[in-house]
Amino acid sequence: MTWDVLHRWWMPFLWLAGSSLIAVPVAIYLQLGMELKTGAEMGLPYGDHWVLRDHFLETILIYVLNLGCAIWLLDADGSTRWAAFWALLLAIARLATPITLVAMADVQMATGQHYVDWATMRIVIWFADVELFIFGLMLWAVFARFVGETGGAAVAHGAHAEAY
Repeated sequence: MTWDVLHRWWMPFLWLAGSSLIAVPVAIYLQLGMELKTGAEMGLPYGDHWVLRDHFLETILIYVLNLGCAIWLLDADGSTRWAAFWALLLAIARLATPITLVAMADVQMATGQHYVDWATMRIVIWFADVELFIFGLMLWAVFARFVGETGGAAVAHGAHAEAY
């Protein structure tokens, strides 16, 4: 095996998929250990699964691993750089989506702390993770269709190069 495989156009997508397969289970494992509070404890009229927003944000810190696909932006091959660009956009979306969802749905207490109804948000956030993972695979497949096995370079045939 040579190191040339690291310069293939599909490596940023492989990094994104592989890091997602690591980051999502680790985040879910960490989320299972978050301290839950009831709505009655917090003076809220509903909910039995409230978590501190900052504790949730700590659990998704591992999603930064997805941003490693940016390394291929430095590659000499144009198709690899484009693949890295699209994979990086998706990695940013994978990080921004749960942060945005939680920021829109948090409740600020009198102490200044923000809490999230985890019973509702976990389903939305985990479903968004699955959607973005599938979107990443689809993006990989679409990019493969346009790049093809030649790496994006057109193959010149002798018959086309001859002058008539």
